Amino acid sequence: MAKKAISFMKEKGFIKVWNSRQKTGATTRQAWSDGRILVWDGLPWEFDLPVGSYVYEPKGGIIKPGKIPNLKSEIPKQTGYHRVEPVFEYNLLKLLKRDSFLLVTLKGKGVRAFLKYDYYQYITEKAYQTVTWKVKSGHDPILFLIDKYICGVVMPYDLNIT
Repeated sequence: MAKKAISFMKEKGFIKVWNSRQKTGATTRQAWSDGRILVWDGLPWEFDLPVGSYVYEPKGGIIKPGKIPNLKSEIPKQTGYHRVEPVFEYNLLKLLKRDSFLLVTLKGKGVRAFLKYDYYQYITEKAYQTVTWKVKSGHDPILFLIDKYICGVVMPYDLNIT
């Protein structure tokens, strides 16, 4: 199940599994990041690991216990963010080809951002409910929400970088 998540971790990867107390009782939660995407809760579980922090080493393809950055500090506040939708043309998702990959355009009231299609496909394919996208600008992280709860953050692709 973790194949797709690990495929994103070509250079680096971090995985965190922790116990959380909820109204319904204790539950185990997890988050993972490759430095450009941070995904937690809301999407089906990727990794079957015990509670702890893990680092993915791409050279050997090994997930081992290790120190990870503070993932919670990477979650921006929703202030200033606007709801956006993917751009469709003739009822098909409009894709933009850039370098060796495809981009999805997310567009809303005066804001636009570009998201790698691989990330878009992963998120929308794994989500059981409809995903809501929010963008502040083309340079700030893109938020994706499921049922009004932030379930991840994705860094946009900057078209000005060549």
